Amino acid sequence: MRLALLFSGQGGQRPEHWQQLRAEAGGSLRASLWQVLPGLLENKSVVAPVELLRNSIAQPLIFAWQMLLWEKLKARLPRPICAAGYSLGEMAACSAAGLFTAAQGVVFCAERAAAMDRAATGEQGMLAVLGLSESLVQRLAAENGLALAIRNAPRHLVVAGPRAGLLRMAQRCQENGASHLVHLAVQTPSHTAALTSAAADFQQVIAALPDCRLAFPVFSAIDATAARSGRAARDALARQICTRLDWAACLQSVLEMQPDVVLEIGPGNAMSKLFSELAPEIPSRASDDFRSIDGMVSWLESRSR
Repeated sequence: MRLALLFSGQGGQRPEHWQQLRAEAGGSLRASLWQVLPGLLENKSVVAPVELLRNSIAQPLIFAWQMLLWEKLKARLPRPICAAGYSLGEMAACSAAGLFTAAQGVVFCAERAAAMDRAATGEQGMLAVLGLSESLVQRLAAENGLALAIRNAPRHLVVAGPRAGLLRMAQRCQENGASHLVHLAVQTPSHTAALTSAAADFQQVIAALPDCRLAFPVFSAIDATAARSGRAARDALARQICTRLDWAACLQSVLEMQPDVVLEIGPGNAMSKLFSELAPEIPSRASDDFRSIDGMVSWLESRSR
């Protein structure tokens, strides 16, 4: 089986993800969670959805949940041929490839979130725009004090910036015939120059990571460059915080690796859906589509026969 992994970013997290993590995380992973989210882990079995939007909670929580699933899966699956991570998901992709441990990654994600929160004050967010050309979206974004942050597909783009500008942008996009608009569950202008200082701060946080050989290539969400060494992956992780992502190119590079099957390790299933739009002939599903690890493994094995 030629398996490719996709790791999703922020936005799809739900209280049940937290509940599973709180119930099942153990050892060094639980210790790291206790370090960065002490009150949450000790006192709350249920977390309100609005709390899960906060960077300081969302980023370490999502990463830890992804790594909890990966630890359960990796012994039962062949080594992946490649991985890619959407925004925050690139942290999980790099950890799965061996750049740092899950326990280290939880702490790194907390530092990443803190750096981003320091860099962008006030009400910030992100807006997905479908059905308009890239040139038009860029023009409307500039007119409203926003920046193009992510290219998911030629007519599926994400802009980021101050909340007031996003509201004006949504109105202008509707007037210009956008087919769909989604205010993302993210509270920072990720992947824009507004987070330049956050990228520099995070570069210092991970600077001491060794220049190891990764277990499999990780495609940078910035430009689909394949990182095979720790140094390349580390540099991309810092740079992507303030740099526009070309996720469409990233998915194209995954496709060119000729996978038999693609698994998204969530939360959510947006990445597997995007890949299915690109390559409907290749089976692609997300961990959130399944009730159990056994079900996930059975489906993956059935796709390789």
